[in-house]
Amino acid sequence: MQLFTWGTNSHGQLGQGFESELVSVPTATLIPKELEQTISKNCQITGGGNHSIVISNGRVWGAGLDNTGQLCSSEKKSSSLFSEIHALAACNVIAVACGWDFSLFLSSNGTLHGCGSNTFNQLGISSKIATGLTDLQHTDNEPFVQVSAGLRHAAAVTNTGCLQMWGVEKYVNQPTGFSGTVKVSCGQRHIVTLNTQNKLVAWGANNHGQCGQDSTNTKHIKDPSYIEWDESNGIIVDFCSGWTHSLLLTDRQQVYSWGRNTYGQLGRESYGNSFLPMRIPELEGITSIAAGSSEHSMALDKLGQLWTWGWNEHGSLGNGNTENEFRPVNISHFFPGSIQSVGSGAGHSFAIV
Repeated sequence: MQLFTWGTNSHGQLGQGFESELVSVPTATLIPKELEQTISKNCQITGGGNHSIVISNGRVWGAGLDNTGQLCSSEKKSSSLFSEIHALAACNVIAVACGWDFSLFLSSNGTLHGCGSNTFNQLGISSKIATGLTDLQHTDNEPFVQVSAGLRHAAAVTNTGCLQMWGVEKYVNQPTGFSGTVKVSCGQRHIVTLNTQNKLVAWGANNHGQCGQDSTNTKHIKDPSYIEWDESNGIIVDFCSGWTHSLLLTDRQQVYSWGRNTYGQLGRESYGNSFLPMRIPELEGITSIAAGSSEHSMALDKLGQLWTWGWNEHGSLGNGNTENEFRPVNISHFFPGSIQSVGSGAGHSFAIV
């Protein structure tokens, strides 16, 4: 197994061993031998504004900017190579989420750890910065099972379907009497959830229709609101949010998108935004999706082929140029084998091959 990275690399977040404006094609990354041996086991890779985190078999590695302690280091030094975060060695981490300048780690026992910036209370502590690990608390002390991070806020779901949030409340507030949550995904200033009835619920900034409501007269959704979904399209099995757009994957292995489309992140030729989920016709047999926080999108199909589209100023689409793409582009020819999983950061992307 190999880790490939591409896109913006201004702080070494691609783990290539150097810093650069961009890497426009997928490039094999130098990774520690310990990570190379386990990268196929329970692996997840994601990124924040200028940093990247890999978890594999319970252990955690990081690369990129560490100016606010988002890599859980007291030295606050950038690293252009992936190195293990030893503070998490005993935590058996099973999931990770990255905000712009903070990181969240979910342990197998349901404990949620965080590090980095807390300027907007996204870690729920009194200090503005947490260079070491801090525990994010749930009001009822229930174990967490899933976590997500936005620009300046974070959210997690407990084993009873309760939603707990931290961070700036100007756009995204903690709802009362909200239950039955299966999954949550945070955007720049909005939040999308899926409940036990297979219904999407969103609130927060809606200036591009990212909350699934017509933005003509509704720029901000204060209370959780249902996103219209035709159940004849299938069951929603996964979804994810970029800064101002979202993707969903159905049990028919088809992909739908809604929100902002200025850079083609919805996979349509029109520049127009859409508040209703609409299918991307080129994508069939899709097994996983990812949405970059800086407006690019990715889909992996059952043949191990990777499709990318959207914003590409820093090469985050991995197709060898910096032009935005309004339709999905197959970039599988850049890889030496079948792609197993993908991930994304603000303007950078990852694939395990």
